[in-house]
Amino acid sequence: MYWGCFSWYGLGPIVALKSSVTGDSYVKILRGYVLPGLKKFPSSNDRGRPIFQQDNARPHTADVAKAFMAKNRIRWMDWPPQSPDLNPIENMWSMVKRSLRRKPNPGNLKELDALVKKAWIDVPPEYYHRLITSMPDRVVACINAGGGPIKH
Repeated sequence: MYWGCFSWYGLGPIVALKSSVTGDSYVKILRGYVLPGLKKFPSSNDRGRPIFQQDNARPHTADVAKAFMAKNRIRWMDWPPQSPDLNPIENMWSMVKRSLRRKPNPGNLKELDALVKKAWIDVPPEYYHRLITSMPDRVVACINAGGGPIKH
């Protein structure tokens, strides 16, 4: 399993997860990868800070994770339950998986890790730019669907 993030400005890191993610281990991801990435964004006021998008996975909604994000002024998007279509990271994972299917099967975990990381960095900027610019339409479609599934 992997954790990754991206923005209009580029791909963030892709991190191999060695075990199940808990609220505490998710805070380590936020501290180690999200905070440094968000600090790179230019902003002079709260409105200019980026909005961090995540789904409602238990570690993301754990009290310890919410407290960490509040303390570090990480803005996040409220998220309707059961709406993976709204999340552009799912499209990124799909592209990575398609890339992996075109490769020979890895012989071990180290080779798999290298293939996953290569597939991640090979995602063209035009692709994730399109995902970012689709967000207003995704949100409207989700609202119109009453928080249910949408086509994106």
